[in-house]
Amino acid sequence: MQGRLILIALGILIVLSVIFNEFLVSFNLLEFFFTLIFLGYGLTFFKKRNVGTLGSLIFGIILLLDTFELFPTSLNFWELVLLMIASYIIAAGFKGLFHIRKPHLKINKSIISENLPPKFIGDTLDLSTDVDWSSVTIDSSKIETPVKVKAVIDNDIYSFKKEYDSSKVDILNKLKVSNVKVPERAKITVYLNENINYNYQAKLNVSVAFFDLRQIKTREVRIKSTASKITLIPSQKDNTTVDVDSEVSAINIKLPGDVALVLNHVGDLNFKNFGRMYQREDGTYVSDNFSEASYTCYLNISSEISRLNIEFI
Repeated sequence: MQGRLILIALGILIVLSVIFNEFLVSFNLLEFFFTLIFLGYGLTFFKKRNVGTLGSLIFGIILLLDTFELFPTSLNFWELVLLMIASYIIAAGFKGLFHIRKPHLKINKSIISENLPPKFIGDTLDLSTDVDWSSVTIDSSKIETPVKVKAVIDNDIYSFKKEYDSSKVDILNKLKVSNVKVPERAKITVYLNENINYNYQAKLNVSVAFFDLRQIKTREVRIKSTASKITLIPSQKDNTTVDVDSEVSAINIKLPGDVALVLNHVGDLNFKNFGRMYQREDGTYVSDNFSEASYTCYLNISSEISRLNIEFI
């Protein structure tokens, strides 16, 4: 915006000085006016640090010196135009010589590490995560509490909350403004106790998720995904039912050798790497290790314009 105002003002200066030949306006008054404009914009160099602001600062100083007749001779209009061009050339040279860059903006980040809930009752915990534009990882760990949360959050962009009672933990990370330009995703890692049963519910909006449930006792997993990328490894400790409601998302199922997969899907779904699955009479698909597997993952998918990749590991 400031650069456009300078161009408009410069055009006015040319019109008034050339066409009207100073009959309607004093050249010294216009020069002082432009001195203020160029210096005002140029002083922002100490904050923005780019070629435009440095060039304006140099030319503003030249105008200031000429306005108060500090040069040996007074400069005419065309000499000032040449000096303006020279100012921006010098600024461009300084950029290449000294690598002028914008200063790093200070980001108001929070680094969170917390064990939840402080008091746990029973043997099953209900866990939910509801996140926007985040990178979410679920993994197992030898911890004393049911859940350990680690997160790196920009407080200016996200609203991070955690709610819990003796048998439930809810983790929310929502954008404060829906149309904000986000420089990077928030990073959230949730570690789960290997000795506790979990019912897990995830809501993902334009996020990336990696759910490694191999060492976790998961009974029910429900995922609602919009424009997200999900990688899920089913539990090797329990039979699991996974319900996925997917809109324009990519789902990658990595299947351990001792876990069978029973797949039922409704909607628009693009299968990829589907060779070791066969279709039964009821329309469901079953992996070829179903009869020998120790546990089974029952995957139900309702999808719109989504992709499914099944990988055997």
